[in-house]
Amino acid sequence: MKDLTPQSGDALLIVDLQNDFLPGGSLAVPHGDQVIAPLKRYADFFRSASLPIFASRDWHPETHCSFEEQGGPWPPHCIQGTEGADFAAELNLADTVVISKAQTEEADAYSAFQGTDLDSRLKEKGVRRLFIGGLATDYCVLNTVRDAVKNTFEVVLLQDAIRAVNVNPEDEARALNEMRELGCRFATVNDICLDPAQASALLTDLYQLTMLKSYNDQGMTRQAVFEFFVRDLPPHRNFLMCAGVEPVLRYLEALHFSPQELDALKRSGRFPQELLDSLRTFRFTGDVDAMPEGTVFFANEPVLRITAPLPEAQFVETRIINLLHYSILVASKAARCVLAAQGRGRLVDFGLRRAHGAEAGWLAARSSFLAGFDGTATVLAEATDNIPVYGTMAHSYIQAHDSEEAAFYEFCRSWPQNTTLLLDTYDVFEATESVIRLSRKLEKNGIRIQGVRLDSGDMQEQAREVRRRLDEAGLEHIKIFVSGNLDEHAIAEYMANDIPVEGFGIGTRLVVSDDAPFLECAYKLQEYDGKPRRKRSKGKATLPGAKQVFRLRDAGGRFANDQLGLAAEELEGETLIAPMMRGGRRLHPSVSLQTLRAHAQLQLMALPEPLRSLGTAAPSYPVTVSENLKELTQKVDRQTHASSLGLNGSVFRTIADFFRKAF
Repeated sequence: MKDLTPQSGDALLIVDLQNDFLPGGSLAVPHGDQVIAPLKRYADFFRSASLPIFASRDWHPETHCSFEEQGGPWPPHCIQGTEGADFAAELNLADTVVISKAQTEEADAYSAFQGTDLDSRLKEKGVRRLFIGGLATDYCVLNTVRDAVKNTFEVVLLQDAIRAVNVNPEDEARALNEMRELGCRFATVNDICLDPAQASALLTDLYQLTMLKSYNDQGMTRQAVFEFFVRDLPPHRNFLMCAGVEPVLRYLEALHFSPQELDALKRSGRFPQELLDSLRTFRFTGDVDAMPEGTVFFANEPVLRITAPLPEAQFVETRIINLLHYSILVASKAARCVLAAQGRGRLVDFGLRRAHGAEAGWLAARSSFLAGFDGTATVLAEATDNIPVYGTMAHSYIQAHDSEEAAFYEFCRSWPQNTTLLLDTYDVFEATESVIRLSRKLEKNGIRIQGVRLDSGDMQEQAREVRRRLDEAGLEHIKIFVSGNLDEHAIAEYMANDIPVEGFGIGTRLVVSDDAPFLECAYKLQEYDGKPRRKRSKGKATLPGAKQVFRLRDAGGRFANDQLGLAAEELEGETLIAPMMRGGRRLHPSVSLQTLRAHAQLQLMALPEPLRSLGTAAPSYPVTVSENLKELTQKVDRQTHASSLGLNGSVFRTIADFFRKAF
């Protein structure tokens, strides 16, 4: 759906996202608040592309003709200058053109075009296509689309950012059918904002749906607390780096079952209609607390906490583990490469082609940049996260030409600002001589060869000889870049041997994290309905309750030790887990990956020296447990044991008190 990516001639129109149309407002659209998160994403994307954004609003006088007191169908709403007429507070409307409609007593207006200058304003800006979302599908959105088409605009309807009033049960379906017949195209955030993390709601395990139904059958819908953590560090890992939180937040914000997904579940014949009906309005409404991405953490420390109604908190388990597990694997591997390079070599992710799937390739680009890499070869990562992209040619390009020198020459003419040439298709040193000859020829045309790349063989010896030849030819400015089965150990060897290399392309061994390809991670229930819970399986036991990580540093600012405590405790040290989302909504705009990357670098700088080693540190970093958390664990165990014997709490306490006094 490449042609749906916003471009010159496109504009975003947000229809009537006002407080009176949101839950708690005087004319609330059911589930109207669920359009806020996707509309924020759309607006951020249009703003980043310097494309125009318009927002319409009802702007009624107190005696408007649509109000019931005046004989109209609606209660008073969106009265000029009142809080109810304000746009949703979470929506950033900087640089947005506001269109006010229905401003007089005697005329109503559902369409953003009716009685306004919206048409002329759009055409002044050269807009030909409108991306439309907002409230309400069957009234204001429908009428706005009708007029947009009438005024010759193409329309893309943002299907995940509209909600209907549904005065009559079929109003929404009729409105959507009419807009399709008018020629509207339908799209979602994933189509438009290039969001690889926003996968289908069906990308989950079957047991999430079976448990969800059973919870609902029993009325088990009270608050639950789940935490994601890693049980043990893999061998040769002295620490891990938090990554993947932003993709998780994006997933939770936009989580819903589309009509097509519900149809697929229905066709399977496995799910009763009552469950399918409940999934039509299924959304994540809970809280998220997490470590900021780029934070260094250790075994058994909670990285992310979900607090939500039990069916919601349970359902999101699979996707949360899926996103966090891989992101942390790659970020932790990349961080070791960063430490090995010692700031002396450019690091670029080359792993997309051998990553385990398309999303994995994108997540690897994101996670490695977060950990300190300088860029990636994955083009999508530039579009989604503004990650610098690097790359020139493959061996096939050279083989396609009649000679290696001709290939170099033509490529430099095509890309005069991107002239890194691959040397090892045939013979490295003959290719080097070609570069030397071409360099003089090209410089007469204002083209300067910037670098050369080695990809196979004894690249350390090749690099020494290539450097010698280039320097003798007065081409000291040409950098040497190496790639091909590299990892942190290879980088460390280059550094130790003082090999004259300025950059490393890290591919397969990074994206599959070859020496530690999995983490023993878990997402476990810690509390339900206000009662702490814990798993006691041998080798997989958990600590109960919502927790916090408290970190102490030494006098030099290096990490000294961590302590696990209860979330409600106030212990010494900096707290690592921060609020991210409340009631299904973000508390803050998403933090740029560049900012998170800077945080990651500070974390690596604060590592104690033994933890910076590529070998296993001894002793390992100390992580202790607070006394309150120990006591809670013992209490939960006593209660669980009593319950297994059929004893209620008061009887158990009486027996326990007797034994304490007796002994």
